[in-house]
Amino acid sequence: MRKFFHRFALGAVVVAMPMPLAAQGALPDGRAVINRYIEAIGGRDAIMSQGGHHFQGEFVAPAQGITGDLDIYAAPPNRMRLSISIQGIGEIRTGFDGTTGWSINPMMGPMIMDSLQLRQMKQQADAYANLYPDSMIAALETVADTTFTTMVDSTSTEVPCYKVKVTTTWGEEYYEFFAKDSGLQVGSVRTVASPMGDVESTTALSDWRDVDGVKAPFRTIQNTMGMENRLIITKAESMVVPDSVFALPPEIQALVKK
Repeated sequence: MRKFFHRFALGAVVVAMPMPLAAQGALPDGRAVINRYIEAIGGRDAIMSQGGHHFQGEFVAPAQGITGDLDIYAAPPNRMRLSISIQGIGEIRTGFDGTTGWSINPMMGPMIMDSLQLRQMKQQADAYANLYPDSMIAALETVADTTFTTMVDSTSTEVPCYKVKVTTTWGEEYYEFFAKDSGLQVGSVRTVASPMGDVESTTALSDWRDVDGVKAPFRTIQNTMGMENRLIITKAESMVVPDSVFALPPEIQALVKK
């Protein structure tokens, strides 16, 4: 979530009365918006010092009437594993071990990621991606003072926000939205690489909670090709995640050897 529930957004401490970023009518600098976000989720030091995490929750696809158990492990600097267990379908798994991005889907089989899909996975798995480091981000530009629809107390709400254009070092461009009052990210619009091709995805983030000094969004709603998926976190804990958790499954090891 942000960057893993769309990139695993982790961080803490929202300032009660945030200072304005720019004069009335002027748009703040993109990096200024991001710096405010970094402070809102806990600050640079908290992000840099975080360890491993285990998240559990629920996956819901309302239109299809599908629900499943959600299980996510993450560990710095850049390892993660996600699994969704759906009755009648099986277990959908994806992960990154620091080198190889992979996925196993009962309907599509095992796959190794490459090109844009692998770059996006590396960014999602990076524990420090919320700092928007120069190694990943080439430019940040605030392009609009607008609103974004997200969930507040289980109610759909239009949140006043700044729209920031993000340009990566590999040439990708996408948009992220940050609440003007709290500084927290409320959503994004991005072209996501998938086995079915590149598709535009709109993601809404909400219900930010503290996880050992770093805030994370406990509700993520993603709309892709007219279909809505929800990731709802119900339990989060800090832990030393064993290396074995991120080991490549045998099916993926076989593909790597080829």
